Amino acid sequence: MENSELLLHQLFQTVRIIAKGLNKSLEPHGIYGSEWSIITTLNEKGSMTQGALANYLNIEPPAVSKSLVKLEQKGLIMRIPGADKREKKVTLSQEALDQCLFWREIVGHHRNAILNNLSEEKQRELTMLLKTIFQNAQQYENKITCESKKLTKEKHD
Repeated sequence: MENSELLLHQLFQTVRIIAKGLNKSLEPHGIYGSEWSIITTLNEKGSMTQGALANYLNIEPPAVSKSLVKLEQKGLIMRIPGADKREKKVTLSQEALDQCLFWREIVGHHRNAILNNLSEEKQRELTMLLKTIFQNAQQYENKITCESKKLTKEKHD
C-alpha cells in the first residue's frame, strides 16, 4: 500500500472507532453520536431548517431526515413553521435543552480519553492538516460535480 492509501485507511479507521466509542458512551443515555451532532448544532446555532442543518453538518439530507424523525419520536426536537410556510424550522425541545449539559459532559469525557496523549500543539497541528484535507476533498467534489453536469448537458444537446 502506498503512503496516501495508508493515510486515508488510517483516517477512515480512526473516524469509525471514534464514532463507535461515542455511540457506546451516549447510547445508555438515549441518543447516538449522529443525533448529538444535530442536538449540539441546534443548541449552539439556534433553530434552522432541515436543509440548512444538512448543509452545515455536511451530511446528506436523507440521513439528517432519518435522525430528525428519531429525535422527534424521542421528544427531543420540534418542527415549527418558518417564515416560508412550506419550510419548517427544527428546534430543540425543553427536554433536550435540559439534557444538553449532561450529554456534553459525556462527550467531553470521550473526547478527553481519545485525545489524552496529544498536546495542545499537536491537536492544533492535526486540526490544520485535517482542514487542508477537507478543503482539498471539497474542491475535488466541486470539480467532479461540475464535470458531471457538463457531461450530462452535452449528452442532452
